[in-house]
Amino acid sequence: MGSLPDLTERSRPTPVRAAVRTVSDPHRHRTIITQIPVSTIYKKEWPWKKPKTPIRVTGSCIGPRRRDSAASSVGAASVRRLLARQPPKLPKPLVTRFTLLCLSSGLCATGLLPFTAFAGAEAGAMPLAIMHSLAAIVAPFSPLILQKTGTRLVIAIAHTLVCVLLTAHTVETPLPVLLALYGICGVTLSPMSLALSASATSLAQAAGDEARRKVALRRALRALRAAQDLGLVAGSLLLGIALTIWSEEIARPSTPAPTNVSVPRWPPPEEYFLEDDYEERTCGAAGCPDMQTLSGTVLNAEGRRLLVAVWAFLALLSVGLGVYGASSAPAPPPDARSIIRDPRALLGAPMGLFIGLQQGFIYTSYIKWYGVCVDGWWCAWRSLCGAGALQALAAGTLSMAAARGRRGALAAGGGAAHASLVLALLRWRAAKTDLALPALAAAAWGSCSALWDVLQAGTCIGGPGWRGPWAVTLCARHVGLALACAARQLLCVREQLAGLAAALVTALAAHTMLELRMRRGSFHYALHYVM
Repeated sequence: MGSLPDLTERSRPTPVRAAVRTVSDPHRHRTIITQIPVSTIYKKEWPWKKPKTPIRVTGSCIGPRRRDSAASSVGAASVRRLLARQPPKLPKPLVTRFTLLCLSSGLCATGLLPFTAFAGAEAGAMPLAIMHSLAAIVAPFSPLILQKTGTRLVIAIAHTLVCVLLTAHTVETPLPVLLALYGICGVTLSPMSLALSASATSLAQAAGDEARRKVALRRALRALRAAQDLGLVAGSLLLGIALTIWSEEIARPSTPAPTNVSVPRWPPPEEYFLEDDYEERTCGAAGCPDMQTLSGTVLNAEGRRLLVAVWAFLALLSVGLGVYGASSAPAPPPDARSIIRDPRALLGAPMGLFIGLQQGFIYTSYIKWYGVCVDGWWCAWRSLCGAGALQALAAGTLSMAAARGRRGALAAGGGAAHASLVLALLRWRAAKTDLALPALAAAAWGSCSALWDVLQAGTCIGGPGWRGPWAVTLCARHVGLALACAARQLLCVREQLAGLAAALVTALAAHTMLELRMRRGSFHYALHYVM
């Protein structure tokens, strides 16, 4: 018989090769982690205490998934840092120079705008009509002039000529020489306006990406507009100060009139205002009775010379600030595309014409009819100051509202408000005793004027090839100013207001069509380049 099997040998496991064990071992991918001290595990972590020596874990102890998670965390942290990073600020020298340019523009407006109202209401507006007519002729060539000469030279020459024109009114200057100075000064007005807008766009180019450039341009245009409006307020305050120092009262004649001569009394009786032909009897430059029969406050000869001399000195200061603040580099060449095919030029011209008409009316006929004719220049300077103050306030607030996409509502509300003002002036008699109404109406008119300027500048300034259409718009504005100044000499106030109403309807229709064209994406530039 054979021998029995050895049970002890059977119970031993069969030896397995190392290679097979490696394949079937379920723990083959387990990584040996270094032992962490027990003191670290059981250490109390208080919220207000941080470990002095953080635990360092070597890269070999981190698995693939944890390594990917760490990499994604680093990427997310870098993205968060990029999002939290403040936008690059504009270079400080560039901001300083543009601030000085705004101050220069404000000082020039301090002398020019109140003088325009003073001369247009008192001495006649035909020289102003000549000045703005030449400005309208030169306006289409302003981009080429700016390219050849540069921003600094254009602004310096314009401000210098304003100073010379004001200085000529302080001495005995022959009328032909004065008219020549008005014409030469008008030649530089349109290039100066284009140079200021070009300086604002040059400042916006250094702001970074497209969105920041829009914001920078909007703020730059707002600063320029605020400087000019505040200049109007400052010049009006100087006029008020001069009236308190060098004023004289124009009283009604005390001598009785001859019985065989019909002399109108001032103020006229109340029944006189009930006649339908009241305005027809006082048309043109004789918008109210003669100044010798008018009771009110006016400046004497010495006060006029000193006031105009102060305005001329401020214009002289603006020359130095403009030379330092404006850029010396020439403007880029004009865009080669056709201006005639640009809707900004064709559809923006009616609004530009209306802006010029209403500005010319407020500076000439309104100041005379609803200011000087009511209570002399004491009432007129308050109307001018109120118009400038509310115009500055409205320009800043309305530009921010227009930047948020409320342009259609602003245009509709402004059209209704301006039409109501025109209707009120048609029915209101200038010789009423309420002296607060002229200043309130002028302030409301100034807010409407600021609205139209904000809407048009936001549509036409900025983007590719904007200088050509904006030059056409400036031409339309100066045409409106020239027509308003000529109407001050030739037409009745009622006829001027009727023309303003017709121009307002045409301007609103053209501006609505332009906004619709812009919203349909006819151009690649953004819509909200607003002041």
